[in-house]
Amino acid sequence: MFSPANKQSVESLIQAGYRYACALQQDPGEAQGLVHEAWLRASRMHSAPPDKALLFRCVRNIHIDQYRRSQHVRFSAVDDLGRDAGDQTGSFDVVEVPDAQLQSALNQLRDTEREALFLSVVEGYTANEIAALTGSSRGTVLSLIHRARLKLKNLMQEDNVTPFKKDLGRGRS
Repeated sequence: MFSPANKQSVESLIQAGYRYACALQQDPGEAQGLVHEAWLRASRMHSAPPDKALLFRCVRNIHIDQYRRSQHVRFSAVDDLGRDAGDQTGSFDVVEVPDAQLQSALNQLRDTEREALFLSVVEGYTANEIAALTGSSRGTVLSLIHRARLKLKNLMQEDNVTPFKKDLGRGRS
C-alpha cells in the first residue's frame, strides 16, 4: 500500500499523533485508541494519508467529543461474556515515561496547559501555530505555556527527594 519511504513517514506521523494524544489523555491505552480513531476518520475524509495538522485536529476533536460524552454517560467495561470487567482493562504494553516524578507533575496540569506545552516543547510549534491548531488566541497560548512551565517547575521542586546542591567550594578552610 505504501512505498518504504512513505511507510516511514506514515509511521512517524502516527507516532507524533500518539505523543499528542498522550498529552491530552492520561491513559496510554486511551491515547492509542484516540489516534486509531483519528487516523480512521482522517483517512475516510481524504483518499491520501492525512497530514500532521489534520491528524492532530482529528485527535483533538475526538478527545473533546469523548470528554463531552463522558460528562453525560458513564461507561463500564465488560468482558467477552458481558460481565463487568472491573479493573482488568487498561493494561497495554506501552513504554512508560522513565521519570515518574515528571509524569506525576504532568498529570497535575490542566488538559489545556499540557496540550499547549506539548505542542510547543515536543512538537516545536510556535504560539501562532498552536493558536491556529487549537482555535485559541496567541496570548492565551502563551499564557498556558507560561503557567504550565511554572507549575512544572514548582511541582518538580516540591517533590524532589534529593535536591541538587552545587558545591562551589565556599566555607572550606
